[in-house]
Amino acid sequence: MLLVTDLDGTLLTSQKTITPRTRQALVDFRQRGGLLAACSARPVSSMARLLQQQQVETLFDWCAGFNGGQILELASHRILHSAALTRMDLREIDRHISLSRYPHHFFTAQAIYHRDDRLIAPWTSYEASLFALPLISAAPGNIFNRRDIFKITLVAEHARIDDLCREISRQLPNDYKATITGGNYIDIQRSEINKGYALNEIARQLNLPTTEIAAIGDQQNDISMFAVAGFGIAMGNAPDSVKHQARYVTTTNDDEGIVCALEWLRCSAHPVTMRQSSTLAENNEPD
Repeated sequence: MLLVTDLDGTLLTSQKTITPRTRQALVDFRQRGGLLAACSARPVSSMARLLQQQQVETLFDWCAGFNGGQILELASHRILHSAALTRMDLREIDRHISLSRYPHHFFTAQAIYHRDDRLIAPWTSYEASLFALPLISAAPGNIFNRRDIFKITLVAEHARIDDLCREISRQLPNDYKATITGGNYIDIQRSEINKGYALNEIARQLNLPTTEIAAIGDQQNDISMFAVAGFGIAMGNAPDSVKHQARYVTTTNDDEGIVCALEWLRCSAHPVTMRQSSTLAENNEPD
């Protein structure tokens, strides 16, 4: 079995750590033949650094960052998939929603860009610090000419985020999607790029049926994983709208919900699934 887990609000506690009990549960899962992938709105560089800091990097095979916009194979440090927004995409999004009306920033793989005609919102500064990425101010024209932007992130007070996402979604054409990725964040990307897309890409690499995949998360951007995976698991701290899309609801991230979820999976998944996954892992070692 492959377990695809979100990071913030899921694998990580509110203090951005992985507890010893959760770490041991992941070790046990691997020893039973399970495979692990992390899928997050974070850049893959931040994800890989975090897994290393929390001493679990050897347990994970893949990091899918930017909500599936980029996929990294950890053992070989090889980018398996990369889908940045084009200059036409950036201009089309701006034409429909007039980005200058909202606090926002732009992500490349190595930096966060902020337009120099706007004040820097505190949530933008927080992400740059959390992800250990440089925060670069640049003229809007220069930003819109870049070819390496993976997503646009709008930021707002938590109480406003749901209404803002609905407002943006009404204005965007069908080619693009606005998704809440945290209490203060909305990510805009092409509609076909989402965590479910990343899950399908990893399954294709493994030649693994999606019925043998479990996905766990806590935000709206995790629902696309639930739609693809055989086992969709919502965290106890997830909004009700996310819980309603899951097959199982575990405890909160601060109550080691991953541990409870893995115990539930062990009872729910057929034992042969683990053995098949182990064989697949042996046949897909990096060149």
